Amino acid sequence: MNEHAAENSRNFPDASARNFAARRCRELLHGLLSGWPRRSRSLLIMGAGSMELVESVWEAGFDVTVQDNDASRLERVGSFMGRRVECVLSAPDHLPFDDKSFDYAAASPTLDFAGNPEAVQTEMGRLSCGGVILIFFNAWSLFGLECLARRAAAFAVAPGRLRSPSTPAATARKVWPGKTRVWASALPGPSCTWRDGFFLRRVNSLDLPLPLGAVAGLRVDFAPMYAGTPLVLRNREPAVSAKP
Repeated sequence: MNEHAAENSRNFPDASARNFAARRCRELLHGLLSGWPRRSRSLLIMGAGSMELVESVWEAGFDVTVQDNDASRLERVGSFMGRRVECVLSAPDHLPFDDKSFDYAAASPTLDFAGNPEAVQTEMGRLSCGGVILIFFNAWSLFGLECLARRAAAFAVAPGRLRSPSTPAATARKVWPGKTRVWASALPGPSCTWRDGFFLRRVNSLDLPLPLGAVAGLRVDFAPMYAGTPLVLRNREPAVSAKP
């Protein structure tokens, strides 16, 4: 990639679009989390990601632990969140916790699968009692086509590699056979439409039931989830728990 192309990649998408995408990523995660009880439940976030994402999950009622294999990212999260969360420096496919140490586990878009997504997803399942969520930047989207056209694999909005939904789906069927799977995605429009005030903002604010948007999420439930609103769920005990 020449210098001009590299500069274009650094500026794609622009700051406004990146902020809009980050907010939609948080909203997508919360939509997937809404089916789970939260009060006093533990959640492992794999990949430090944005501090705002970690804070929003903590504010939703979870006891949060954050994993990353980059000490500088963990330091930023720790400085921002203080004692509200626990930070763990570890490889994503080998964490220093016993089996079923957490109620749930979620992979942020910044999670580094280190070329072995099956091992990472297996580790997430080992640590979680109730289920896992995978959030990733989707190669099967208009944004993925933009990335392909620019001959680049990752940008400021997507520090992790773009992934095909077929990969986590196939791995989920293999490592968690017979478990309930729920898809959602956001940002179906091209990156130039990711902004407040644009006429396609409402479209980009929708959560889609298929992995067609730039940000996709897959939730796998290990135990039956309660029906009802999130407010009701917060006042009920989950079917399983990492607590003794």
